[in-house]
Amino acid sequence: MAAYYDAAGWQNAQYLGDGEFTLEFGDYDVQITAPADHVVASTGELQNPGDVLTAAQRDRLKQARTADKPVMIITQAEAQANEKGRATGTRTWRFKAQNVRDFAFATSRKFIWDAQGIKSGKQDVMAMSYYPAEANPLWEKYSTPAVIHTIEQYNKYSFDYPYPVAISVNGPVGGMEYPMLSFNGRRPVKDAKTGEMTYSKAAKYGLISVIIHEVGHNYFPMIVNSDE
Repeated sequence: MAAYYDAAGWQNAQYLGDGEFTLEFGDYDVQITAPADHVVASTGELQNPGDVLTAAQRDRLKQARTADKPVMIITQAEAQANEKGRATGTRTWRFKAQNVRDFAFATSRKFIWDAQGIKSGKQDVMAMSYYPAEANPLWEKYSTPAVIHTIEQYNKYSFDYPYPVAISVNGPVGGMEYPMLSFNGRRPVKDAKTGEMTYSKAAKYGLISVIIHEVGHNYFPMIVNSDE
């Protein structure tokens, strides 16, 4: 799908997956069928939580909307227990997103999931993070708070974040942004003496700075639609 610029006409350069992009705005209604033990993070708002989440997970999500700190929707212990088996069936996750210029998702049986609700003007926003046990203790401490900090600061100096979710995912990339969802590859390392997972100050601030950078891209260019 090619985007059209009034100044430069149709943009028909091939997208090879290793750089920035531009698309027209649109509404997405997407169904993603994944192994039954997978958790899916996605652009847009989940439409069928009753089909894909347990009663406990739905209760935790409800609590997270008014919490003053991140709530664990899927704990590390639950995620690690989930890794031990392999599902034979599937589940279909349905997401809707309005007025966005792209759509992305991540899926894994390894995901820990935390969330905290915030206000962005009149919009209720769920700030959320998805990451494997290998990303802790770094991600559970800093990812979702960094998402919230980014929205608060960009709102202060530009305009209110308009979408219902803002997501940070630990994935195999340095950093990449999509509407409502961004990827960040930072992880802690194992201490050679103790065997425990640890991280440097550089890793901590590297994670935070990339989250600020990538979540900030929701404002520019994802909403303003500036030419990258």
